[in-house]
Amino acid sequence: MLHLIFQRHHLPPDEVYNKDENVKQFMYASMMLQLEEEEKARKEQERAARRLKP
Repeated sequence: MLHLIFQRHHLPPDEVYNKDENVKQFMYASMMLQLEEEEKARKEQERAARRLKP
């Protein structure tokens, strides 16, 4: 999770670790929600692509 936060938001792990526990929990939950939404969109695109194939 820290890897994704670093890659997408350019926050180094030490900066995340130094945040208040509630802030860290929010950051992790927010990142998980984003990943779940991306996975849902990917699956929908795959289903749409399968429907278009003859």
